[in-house]
Amino acid sequence: MKLSRATLFVTLGSLLLGGVTAYAQQPLTGEADSARAAAIKECSDKAAKISGRDYQDWQITAYRSCMFDHGQPE
Repeated sequence: MKLSRATLFVTLGSLLLGGVTAYAQQPLTGEADSARAAAIKECSDKAAKISGRDYQDWQITAYRSCMFDHGQPE
């Protein structure tokens, strides 16, 4: 009985993960693509001002925060 539940959960998890991955890999088009490109450039420039050698955690946190402020996924 436990083996069948585990198999069911693994199968459902795989299907859900596959669906999310397929959705995430769809290319952006038009206005959304240009807005994302602008956000990536701006956020990369802001994060680059923080020395990565000394503050790697701060650098990635600044980038993630900036992308969130623009309403974009990392």
